[in-house]
Order: sequence, then structure tokens, then C-alpha cells
Amino acid sequence: MIIRVFRARLKPGKLAAFAQVYEDYGRPMMRAASGCLAERAGPPAGRRDEFVIVSVWRDLESLKAFAGETWQEAIILPGEAVLLHTASVRHFDESYHSLTRAYAVSGGVLCEREVAAVRELRLSDAQWERARTLLPAHNREGRPRADDRRTLEGILYILRTSAPWGELPREYGSPVTCWRRLAEWETSGVWERVWAALLETLTTRERLIWVGAVGNLRLTPRRRTRKSMTTPLPGRPQSYAKTSVEGAG
Repeated sequence: MIIRVFRARLKPGKLAAFAQVYEDYGRPMMRAASGCLAERAGPPAGRRDEFVIVSVWRDLESLKAFAGETWQEAIILPGEAVLLHTASVRHFDESYHSLTRAYAVSGGVLCEREVAAVRELRLSDAQWERARTLLPAHNREGRPRADDRRTLEGILYILRTSAPWGELPREYGSPVTCWRRLAEWETSGVWERVWAALLETLTTRERLIWVGAVGNLRLTPRRRTRKSMTTPLPGRPQSYAKTSVEGAG
């Protein structure tokens, strides 16, 4: 049995906001993990600048299945890093003997990591294979078609970062092509099926990245208008469909 203790030292007045983000996204995700035996969270008595999460895991393998190979590090939801000064995590066995040294990191470093993770996330080969089988066949005659994998990566980049289509990095090809391809897949129902399939393959860290963009993984991210190809959206993206899909959690 593994006991994981996460401790965040918060900026003044940010306790309620941090607790709400955890309640909305962190707690449901942790409780849905098969290896999580128990979870408790909240501020220590008399402290308004700290938030502690204690979780109990069946074994190290179940913790790794949830947190990944970097399980010794703090897991931060998108939007949490700006609320805290530092975060630390420690692990203990059932006798409360320490298994790892305290891993601590500043909020500034976490913000930088969050931005990098959102922009650099790529489909694994296994994820691409899941998506590829759902994409429609295309006519091999006429002008060569833009690569489906690169186009899908471009679509996911825009939906994940909420960048305007016109700022799509060149490595993803034409923003107009990506926009039109998503429009086609939305109309035919392909996009909803692709998103549902991808959800089943996401790691915990990938789900954290997407929940920061979508807000609710049961909602299918949707194409924005042509106007937004050159105009950034203010704040958190709002143009997401209300369609429910299976496999999220």
C-alpha cells in the first residue's frame, strides 16, 4: 500500500479557487482510478494558505498507472499553478515509512511546464491507429490530399491551445485545410467518434491537459468560426459542443 501526500502552499486568497478546481476535476479523476483506495483533501486546521491531498493506493503499480513514470512528481491541474507558490509530494508505505524524498517545485516552474505540455502534446502511434480506423476513406484521384495524421494533430493543437487558426504552426500544414477537414468530420459525425476513441487512450497527464482546454472531457471540442482564424478568443475557450460521449471520466 502506498500513501501519497500532496501539499500546496497557496498565494493569498486563492484557497477557495484551488479547492474548486480540485473538486471539479481532480477528485473525480482520482476516485475513478481503479487503484485508488481512499482520498481526502482540504486545508489543514487553521491554515488558509495550504491545501493537502492524501491518497491511498493499492500498490506502486496502481499509482504508476494513474500518475505515470514520473509518479514521484506533483500532478497539477491546468489553472492550479497560477494559484500556488510551491507544491510538494511525498510517498510512504503502510507503516508510514518514507519511500521518497520530498519533491517540491515552484508555481512559476509549473506554469512553464503547463504551457510547454499543452503546446507539445502529440498523438502516440497507438492513439493515431485508434483514430485512423475511424476516418473516412478518400478519393485517391486528383490533387494529393494533405496527410490525415498531420492534419488531425493540427486540429487538436488549435482545440487544445485555443490559438486562432491563423497561428497554427507550419509543422501542421495549412490552417485552412485543418479547419475544413474538421468541418467535414463534424458534419459526418466522424469527429465525435474520433474524440470518444481518443479519450479511452489518454493518460492521466494528457487528460489533465485536455480538461484545461475543454473543461469537461465528456464534451466534444468543436470548430470555431472562420473569423477566429485570425482573432484569438478572450480567456478560456467557450465554443464547445454540448454533445455527450462515452469513455470520459
